[in-house]
Amino acid sequence: MDQQEMRFDSADVDAAQGVMGRIVPGKSTRVVALTDEQVLILDGVETEQVVPLPWLDEQGDADRSLVGRVALRSMLSQGLVKTLPTADGSDVTLEAIPEITGPLVLRRTAQAIMSVERTTSLGKSWVFCYVHDGLGILEEDVADSGHHRFSVYSQDHLGERLQGFLDPTSAAVLSGRTRTFGVGQFEAEAASIPEVAEAQVVTTLAVVRAEAEEIVNVSVFAGPQGVFVLRGSDRDGSGNETLTLTEAGAADLRALPGSLVAAP
Repeated sequence: MDQQEMRFDSADVDAAQGVMGRIVPGKSTRVVALTDEQVLILDGVETEQVVPLPWLDEQGDADRSLVGRVALRSMLSQGLVKTLPTADGSDVTLEAIPEITGPLVLRRTAQAIMSVERTTSLGKSWVFCYVHDGLGILEEDVADSGHHRFSVYSQDHLGERLQGFLDPTSAAVLSGRTRTFGVGQFEAEAASIPEVAEAQVVTTLAVVRAEAEEIVNVSVFAGPQGVFVLRGSDRDGSGNETLTLTEAGAADLRALPGSLVAAP
């Protein structure tokens, strides 16, 4: 059973729609929690993951297929997953309960994906938002312990949901002026820019939409100086790329994620 993969058939689509049907306006609804090894075996050992698997990465050269099969045994015993033979009987596929199948389908069929990586003195943590235009958002919160917590909510709840992740100490107070840097200038001077150098929380947001090849990147620095958003991809009069560093108030911070994932 080394090559098991989830079956994406009409029942799986129904499961995905059922998960989205749990959305309650103005709040986040928890769906399921999975571990690295469970995600690995359910999604397919050979399937490339867009999310980190931090616990598995810490295991070094451990046989991931074996680790995944151990996780599968546990889920089988709990009735969360069952195996089904293929039509010709040459292999088996996996079928999971809708609470598991739904998120796995939604994370593979989103119109846009936003990755949010936060770095603090305690380490890294991640949030991945799978945007389904007109339906809502599936969130995958990945802890450094290797636990993946899936939730769903409406798209207009995104900013409120992520505000505390971006600014855990509520440092965002006032909107301020914008400073412009050349890329080389910023790299050379970053250590002497207080808003950047003194930041206690640094978060990188990257967004890609299915219909576009371009990845949009934004960094957020939160610390005693306040909260500052670094954007790139602007061009000055000579055609050189520039970066802008702008102080963000609480309302600006709530608006940021939604503006990044909005359909053009």
